[in-house]
Amino acid sequence: MQDKKSIYENNVSKEYLHYRAQVLGYTYQDMNLSLENDSQVYIAVFDIPLKSNIIGFQTQTLALVYGLNTHIYHGSGKVMVDLEKDSGVMKAMQSLLISCHQALDKMNLVKNVEFYNSDNVRIYLKTRKGIYFKELAGDCKEDEFLLGLMNYVLNEIGKSKKINKIS
Repeated sequence: MQDKKSIYENNVSKEYLHYRAQVLGYTYQDMNLSLENDSQVYIAVFDIPLKSNIIGFQTQTLALVYGLNTHIYHGSGKVMVDLEKDSGVMKAMQSLLISCHQALDKMNLVKNVEFYNSDNVRIYLKTRKGIYFKELAGDCKEDEFLLGLMNYVLNEIGKSKKINKIS
């Protein structure tokens, strides 16, 4: 019963919540990744609100896993995979993951990463220390910086001709 209530409140599918939680649950040890320092970001997750009256279409999540995967999880449960196979997308992903640590000091270290609806983009950056969070209202230079990095990746995804896998 809790699942149905949660899905109804969030207006997203159970599959979407599963994919999102799976990415946020990865550790650098799971990935056999050796981090250079405590502020190196190896996973970035952006919850992006969408305007729609259709249940499951209110959000999508852009998930970037260090050098390995770039996926978009749609609130309906659909998934776009293999986005990193495009060299422009890979370059944008690497740029984001290399640069985003600059905003960590303006973010909060959090334990709760449960999905919630918002009018703003929410970003989760995973480091060896844990997960940093910020809701991006766009009202400071750090917000603009992080939104710019996210939009660079999304623009490259939009330009890619190699992307066609949706499940």
